[in-house]
This record gives sequence, structure tokens and C-alpha cells, in this order.
Amino acid sequence: MEIIKELELTKLMQRDKVEKVASKIFSDERLKEFWSYYDFLSNTAMNLSAKEDKHKIMYSTYYWYTKYKKRYFEVHGYEAGIEQEGTRLLEELENELEDGVDWRVI
Repeated sequence: MEIIKELELTKLMQRDKVEKVASKIFSDERLKEFWSYYDFLSNTAMNLSAKEDKHKIMYSTYYWYTKYKKRYFEVHGYEAGIEQEGTRLLEELENELEDGVDWRVI
């Protein structure tokens, strides 16, 4: 399974004229970038579905959320709500993908 990489996401966001999250929300630049990629994928997945494989979009959404979560914990410390959202995304993968979660990818 291939994940949508940072460069490709940046190009998709530019094409769709999507701005990265305002810097007021996140003081850490990487945290802001990871959230922007996750947010873009989770909010525009339906528009991308015609061009991208559903598996690729869903795994990429989970991947970028996991990068955000890890960085968030490094910067701000543990927060249960952030952890819970990751679990919710895994459940969504399990429910949405006909073959279920490919744990080798996760």
C-alpha cells in the first residue's frame, strides 16, 4: 500500500487552493503541517476518490494523523482525546474497507 507523500499532498492542496492551518492554532511548524495534511485528506476524501484509490486515501489519512499525534505528544504531552481519535480512525478503516485493516501497513 502506498501512502500519499508530503510533496504530492502539497501539490493537491495547492491545486484545490487549500491553505495550511493558520499558525495561530499551532506554534510548532511540523505539527501544523501534519494536521493540515490530515485535515485535507479527511475533508476532501470524496473529491479525491475519483482519482485516488480509496485504500490509499484512507491509509494516508490514518498515516498523517499518526504523524500529527506523535508530534503533538512530543510538543504538548499525552492527551487522551488525541489518542482516541486515532482509535476511531482505525475503526473507520475496518468498517469502510471491504478487506478490513491491513495490519502490515499499519
